[in-house]
Amino acid sequence: MRPLVSICLPVYNAESFLPQCLESIEAQTYRPIELIAVDDCSKDNSLKILKEFSAGRPWVKVFQNPQNLGVSPTFNYAVAQSTGKYIARMDADDIMLPKRLKLQVQYLRKHPHTVIIGGQCHIIDKDSLITGKKIFPTKHAQILEMLFRTVPMQQPTVMINRELLPNDFLYGNQYFSPAEDYGLFFSAAKYGKLANLSQFTLKYREHNTNISLTKPKFTFWRIWRARLDGILHQGYRPSLKSILIVLAQTIAILILPQKLIYPLHKLTRGMSH
Repeated sequence: MRPLVSICLPVYNAESFLPQCLESIEAQTYRPIELIAVDDCSKDNSLKILKEFSAGRPWVKVFQNPQNLGVSPTFNYAVAQSTGKYIARMDADDIMLPKRLKLQVQYLRKHPHTVIIGGQCHIIDKDSLITGKKIFPTKHAQILEMLFRTVPMQQPTVMINRELLPNDFLYGNQYFSPAEDYGLFFSAAKYGKLANLSQFTLKYREHNTNISLTKPKFTFWRIWRARLDGILHQGYRPSLKSILIVLAQTIAILILPQKLIYPLHKLTRGMSH
């Protein structure tokens, strides 16, 4: 039976957290599913963990890139290997909550014009302890309004209705990396509605290798690339409010020391307890 849902999981040096991620996928209340896991030439035991997990589980398919390519090409390859109508994005260091897939499939079936559905997130640390939360708007207009100034959907919570997208759609654009999620949302919004569930669907892990923590200024300028592409090529029109907020952000990025940027972002987003 062809699965309706394909979980696409790029993996790179994730051995510390990958077992928990895989367990959370197996614990999903929705079936049938397939897991397309692509190892991006990890230097640790990630590939071994994936192969051991796939043994005896025919719904798990494991691939490895011929060389290290980065998360965007790896995600694109995973999508190309998948067969489901719905693509569930996942990151190897995060944890799905048990009803994530079931709730998102129910939503997409009821809302056939929705191209991406996300959800709310708990924030966890390296020890999987909850340290905060990320709350996102649920309606298309609110998400689109927020998109210019900050990310309005957490990428590893999203499920994508691929039938609303063209066959040559680029799910991950390396030009925007590590802000490829912005590129995805700007380009997909041309083809359908964006939405977030009001329920929590993911435990999102923050640790010292998150690039948004280690290189916030680099990440910010890559977000600018995606913003400009949204305006110039995707038909996006930011509100005056969003333009003013982004100008203020840009000034702050230029003058603040790097170590203060992410803590300030967390404070303004209300991401702590």
